[in-house]
Amino acid sequence: MAEFALICEGITDQVIITDILCGFFDNENLDEDISPLQPPYDATTKKQKDFGGWQMLLAYLKSSKFRDAILNNRYVVVHIDSDISPSEGFDVKHTDEENEDLSVEILIERIISKLAEIINTNAPDFHQNYKEKIIFCISVHSIECWLLAHYRLRPSKNPKIKGCENALKRTLGKRYGQKCAKAFTKNYHYYQRLSEPFLERKSLQFLASQEPSFQVFWNYLESAFEIKPDLKTLLIESDSTLEGLDLTRDNSSEREVDL
Repeated sequence: MAEFALICEGITDQVIITDILCGFFDNENLDEDISPLQPPYDATTKKQKDFGGWQMLLAYLKSSKFRDAILNNRYVVVHIDSDISPSEGFDVKHTDEENEDLSVEILIERIISKLAEIINTNAPDFHQNYKEKIIFCISVHSIECWLLAHYRLRPSKNPKIKGCENALKRTLGKRYGQKCAKAFTKNYHYYQRLSEPFLERKSLQFLASQEPSFQVFWNYLESAFEIKPDLKTLLIESDSTLEGLDLTRDNSSEREVDL
């Protein structure tokens, strides 16, 4: 039984969520107890083995595979970006009845409610019966907004929630040079290097102060696990520093950090 199973849109999301969990528990080796289930990927090549995306994620939540995952893992993390929520088949609007943007907190609440409804599609009350094992992680409007909030050159009172992937590329170019920006690739290896700083709890605490949707996720983790000391026995102290990352390299297998 793994400590955590991950249900996400893509493997780059899985990389980031894995590092966040490792950082939250101050345990860089916790990844050994994290099992990415959707989409599946090849642990040797670090490439996605089957289809991903939000539609496949929703189909997975309706399936017996998800219910088996709940029974066979201690916790299951369900991550989705909010950018797709207004799409047909999900149908969670970003605006209210007066066409005003919903607050991040209310949007996340509505998305979670919809996901719970989807989970119950073929198994009524399943979410209610196992909700303590299900951890929802909603990034508004994409998980790249979390990366952007970490890498931008100065704190912002108005965090960006749209166009974050392109803004992240520009920010990386300003911070590390255009070679880095041109090397930007949405794959396992590049995102593994991007998310390295999340292995440190202090980086996550700062991110929570800067990015509203991450703060919602962080607050949930803090409230959910403060009464679960059995899991905290897994923790180890980490004194690594992750400054000066070389984001132009291509790691083949081992996690490496250039200092």
